Amino acid sequence: MIKIIFSLLFSFCFILADTNTTAPIKKNIWDNDNIWIKTYANNRNYKIIINNIVKIEQKIKKVKYDMEYLEELHSRLEVQKSKLNLYERNKSFDRLLLPYKFEVQEITIQDYVFKDAKNQLSKTIDKYIELKNEFYKAHSLLKSSAKKEKLVRKADLEYFKEFSQNIDKTYSNLIEAKNELDEKYELYLENKLQKHLITSYILLAAYIIYKIFSYFLLYIESKLHKETSQIRYKKVLSIFFFLGTFIFLVVRYMEDFLYIVTFLSVVAAALTIATREIILNIIGSIYIFFSNMVRVGDRIMVQFETKHTIGDIVDISLMKIKLNEIEDYSNLKEIKNVGRTIYVPNSYVFTKVFYNYSRKKDGLINDLIEFEFTPATDFSEVEKITSDVFSKLESDFKITFTLNNLKTGIIGLISYNINYKVASKMRGEISIKLLQAYSDSGNIKLKSSKPSTKAKVDDGE
Repeated sequence: MIKIIFSLLFSFCFILADTNTTAPIKKNIWDNDNIWIKTYANNRNYKIIINNIVKIEQKIKKVKYDMEYLEELHSRLEVQKSKLNLYERNKSFDRLLLPYKFEVQEITIQDYVFKDAKNQLSKTIDKYIELKNEFYKAHSLLKSSAKKEKLVRKADLEYFKEFSQNIDKTYSNLIEAKNELDEKYELYLENKLQKHLITSYILLAAYIIYKIFSYFLLYIESKLHKETSQIRYKKVLSIFFFLGTFIFLVVRYMEDFLYIVTFLSVVAAALTIATREIILNIIGSIYIFFSNMVRVGDRIMVQFETKHTIGDIVDISLMKIKLNEIEDYSNLKEIKNVGRTIYVPNSYVFTKVFYNYSRKKDGLINDLIEFEFTPATDFSEVEKITSDVFSKLESDFKITFTLNNLKTGIIGLISYNINYKVASKMRGEISIKLLQAYSDSGNIKLKSSKPSTKAKVDDGE
């Protein structure tokens, strides 16, 4: 008797579960990893739970005095809300199709060469075919389950059947996009690519003519020994060539000018980030070319953070300035380190300090010679002897006197103008002549440095 009662109860519960349209789909029906079945189950269960929550909330609003029933409703509401977290809100069939919407863009030369759009579309179609096969596999599985176990509702099958139209339409759109893209590739080949090739040939021919003409012109000028004219003609030819090239491209691509400007802007922005130093060097070379800030043959000093370098420019390329280092006018102690070839990036014209000695009148720089005298010195005689020495050199000078740091002697600073090419040599000659003249005078007392402790010990020995 007990067995019969349990059997009847089990059958009654099974019938209720089958007829309850608001119950979530049983997981044992969906026994595979098909993405369409998972998505449908998620979406249906989510809607069922939302519907249950709405019904419970409506009942809560109607109940006013039955506190026990009200508490039960709130408990059921919390259970339904906790179940809601198990499912994704926006997971649906339409969202599965979103990545497979393809819009055919205008073909560019980069896209034509590398076939970016075509490869992307081919991959999209291949992935969609797999997704499409999964859909029909899911539909077939649901039909089979509905016939055998009667656990799949008719509404479920109808939903899959109706959505199959979207599946086929999306595939048809992808095939149409592929055909349209193939047509655009053919049109680009017939129209724009041929135009680009002809333009490239014209520019190449113009460049060859420019180089040949430039070579012969510079050859003639070199025979006439006019180095200054060579540089001037080279710059003029370069300006005309690049200006003519720019005007030709603008006229040639007038209808696509806005596209070219936009494309170049995007490329320039990307290159600026990726190759900032290279771009700065190229811009620096253009600035040097047009500003005449420095030229081949100039002697310059480049100031770094704590040091500086002096050298003669032997070459200016697109990326760097080549210097032959010379001795430092202000620090002859470092003369043993000179003679190196130094490469200075062109970007330094914007970020470092440049001194161009060749740009001054007659290449003159202001040099200094320093002597220290005792307080017993006749300083008027110092000025007279100094004037005599510089008058023989036919050079102007200026002498100033100041106390040394210890206030035990007088420092004489002699400044004079000298050509930068002979500054180091002449400083030595002038220093020797002044030292001899000061030493021969009985009224001039040069201050000697104190002997070191080691020297005193040696003298004692």
